Amino acid sequence: MQEILLAVISPVVFAGAVRIAAPLIIGSVGGCFTEKSGTFVLAYECFMLIAAFFATWGSYVSGSAVVGSLIAVAVSILVGILFGILVFRFQANGMIVSIALIYGAWAVTTLLLVTIFQVRGSFISPDIISYQTVSIPFLNRVPVLNEVLNNKIGPVYLAFILAGAAYVVMYKTPFGLRLRGVGMNATAAQTAGTNIRRYKWTALIIMCACCGLAGSVIPLSGVSMFTENMTSGRGFLCLAAVLVGGGNPIKTSIVAFLFAYTDALYLTLTSFGLPTQLLSCIPYGAVILVLIVSKLRGRRTAALGTRRSGRRKKLTV
Repeated sequence: MQEILLAVISPVVFAGAVRIAAPLIIGSVGGCFTEKSGTFVLAYECFMLIAAFFATWGSYVSGSAVVGSLIAVAVSILVGILFGILVFRFQANGMIVSIALIYGAWAVTTLLLVTIFQVRGSFISPDIISYQTVSIPFLNRVPVLNEVLNNKIGPVYLAFILAGAAYVVMYKTPFGLRLRGVGMNATAAQTAGTNIRRYKWTALIIMCACCGLAGSVIPLSGVSMFTENMTSGRGFLCLAAVLVGGGNPIKTSIVAFLFAYTDALYLTLTSFGLPTQLLSCIPYGAVILVLIVSKLRGRRTAALGTRRSGRRKKLTV
C-alpha cells in the first residue's frame, strides 16, 4: 500500500502527466476562444483525429515532424471551415454537425489508412519522423525538476507557453475584450460596431489550428505510428476541460493537466497488479468528479450572489 501511495506522488507520474498533457492543453486552449465567442463546437475529436492522420502522412512523406504538424494544422482548419460554412452560413445545428464530423473523421481516416498505406488497424514505419527531445541545461542540476520537465519534445513546452499567451490575448488585448463581448451579448457587441461573424470565424480558426497541432503531437511524440481512432477520446477531454475552466485558458489548462495526471497514474498503477478494468476508469472518473465539483461551486457562488443582492435591497429600503 505504501508503494502505491508513493507512486501517486512520484516524479515518474508527473513526468508522464507533463508529456500526456501537451495535446490536451493545446486543444483545450484553442477551444477557449470558441467558448468565449459563444460558438458551440463539439468536434474536437474530429479535428484532432484528422490532424493525427495527416501529421503522420506529412511526416512520412517529407521526413520532418514540423512539416507534418503544419499539414495537420492546415487540414484541421479546412475541416473547421466546413463546420463554419454549415453553422454560420446555413444556420445548421452545431451539435448535429459536430457529431457528424466526429463519426465522419473516424471513417475517413480509416479509409485513407487503407487507401494510402494499404493496411488496416495501424501503420508503423521508421520513415515517420517524430519530434526530438529538448534538453534544458540548467534543469540538469535540479534532480526532481530535471526528471519531470527536462528532455521533453518541443510541443510539450509550447503547450504551456500557448496557455499563457492565450490568457494574455483573451484578457489583456482589445481583441480578447471584443471576443468576450461577442459571446456575452452579441446584440450589444454588434450595436457597438463589432463584426460578430468575423470574430466567430477567427475564434473557430484559432481553435482548429490548436486542435490540429494537438492532434499532430499524438503520433509524432515518439511512437511514429498511426492507429484507427488514435485520439481515443482526447477531444472530449479537451471539451470537458474547456467547460469546467469556463473558457479561461489558465483554469482550462489546469483541468487538462489534471486529466493527464489521472491518465499517467493509470499507466503507472498497472505495474502493481491492480485490476486494469478498475484503473481504466480513473481518467473518466476524474472528469465526472471535476464536473460535479465545478457545478457545486457554481451553485454556491450563485447562492452567495443572491444573498448579497438581497441584503443590498434591504439596506436600500
